[in-house]
Amino acid sequence: MSSVSNVTVVGAGVIGLSSGYLLAKDGAQVTVVDSGAPRFGTSMANAGWISPSHVIPFAAPGMVSMGAKELLKRTGSFGFNFGAGPQLATWTAKFMASCTQQHVDYCVPALRELIDVSMDELDHLVNDHGLARTHQPLWYLFSSNDAAHHAEVEIETMTKYGIPVQEVSLDTARATEPIIKDSVKAVVELTGDYGVDPAELVNLLHSLCVRHGVTFKDGTVTSLNAHLQGVDVSTASGAWTSDYLVLAAGAWSRELAKMVGANLNVIAAKGHSVTIPNLANQPQRTLMLAEQRIATNALTSGLRLSTGYALTTPNDRSINDSAIDKLVLTASHVLDLPTELGDIDPWTGVRPSSPDGMPYIGALPNAPRIIAATGHGMLGTMMALGTGRLVADLVAGSATSRESLKFSPARP
Repeated sequence: MSSVSNVTVVGAGVIGLSSGYLLAKDGAQVTVVDSGAPRFGTSMANAGWISPSHVIPFAAPGMVSMGAKELLKRTGSFGFNFGAGPQLATWTAKFMASCTQQHVDYCVPALRELIDVSMDELDHLVNDHGLARTHQPLWYLFSSNDAAHHAEVEIETMTKYGIPVQEVSLDTARATEPIIKDSVKAVVELTGDYGVDPAELVNLLHSLCVRHGVTFKDGTVTSLNAHLQGVDVSTASGAWTSDYLVLAAGAWSRELAKMVGANLNVIAAKGHSVTIPNLANQPQRTLMLAEQRIATNALTSGLRLSTGYALTTPNDRSINDSAIDKLVLTASHVLDLPTELGDIDPWTGVRPSSPDGMPYIGALPNAPRIIAATGHGMLGTMMALGTGRLVADLVAGSATSRESLKFSPARP
C-alpha cells in the first residue's frame, strides 16, 4: 500500500462501503463519492440473508424453465421490462447459455472462497462491533404437492457441495415457529445461514469508514478518464485524480464503465419488499418460502418479505402496488399473517446482475487502475465484505488466489 496515495470508490452501497472500509483499514486514503439521491439499489432494504449455502451461481440448470414457469404464472418473482432496451436480449441469451452443470462446477469453488472471506469479516463485525444477527438457522419451507421431492432434492444438492443441511420434522417446525401454516409439508434447515438487518450493516460500515478516515463526497460522476498514472474523476461540484478507482455503483456501474470504453454486462434486476410490523407470532429466523420464491427475515422493525427478479433499467423506481399485494397474499398461503396488516412499509430496488451469476471483481481490461466491484445480483449483502477484501488486495498488489480470477471483468 505504500505506493498508493489515494483511492476513489464510486458508490456508497454495501459493496462500496465494504471496499472503502477495508481499503482504509489497510492504509489507503479513501474517498467515497455517491449521488446522495434516495437509494434505489438494494443495500438498505433487502432480505438481509447471510447464506454460505449460496455457492451455486444464479445461472444454473433449471433456471430457464423455472423463470418461464414463474413468468406464465405471473407470481411476480420473475419478469422483464422491455424498456431495458437491446441489452435485455443479449443478457438473456448469455444467461441461458450459462445455465449448465459445467458452469456451476466451475463457479462453486470461487464463490465458496469469496463467501468464506465474507463470513470471516462478518464474524468480526458481530463479535467486535455489535452487529446484530439472528441466531437460529434458516429454514426452507416447501408447500406444494411435490414438497417432499423438492426437499429431498435440496438436501441432495447441498450435501453434494458440502453445505450443512438437515430435514426438520413438521411437528418441531410448527411448535418452534407458530407462524408456519399447516400448508407446509416439508422443512429443510441450512445450518450455517442466518440474517442481519441490511440497513444496520450499511450504517455500521459507514461509521467504520468514518472511523478509519474515509472522506465522503456527494455528487454524480460526470466523467472518468483512466491513464497510466491514475484516474481523473469529475462531478458537478469538483474534479480530482486518484491512483485507483473502485467502481461499486451497483446497476449504474455499466454506464460509468462506458465512460472509459469498457463493457460491463450488468443489468438491473428489480425486486420488491414489504416489512410487516408488530406480528405476535414473529419468527426467530430467516425463512424461505421455496415454491413461492419469497425470502423473509425477522427484523426489529417487523417481518420483511422480499421477492422479485424483473429485468429492467437502473432508474426504474416505481413501486408496483399490485406486486406488493401479490407478495403478501402469496406469503399468506404459507405464513399465518393477519388479514389487516395496518401500516406496512413497501419498497423497491434494483440489483446489479451479471448473465453468468458471478460478480465482476477486478481491473477493467482496458483501464487497469479501475477496479470493478459489481454484478452481485441477489447476494450483495452476503458477498460485500469478501468483495471489499479482494478489492483492497488488488489495489495493494497483494497476492490473490487463482479462483479470484474467475470474477475478472475480462473473463470470457
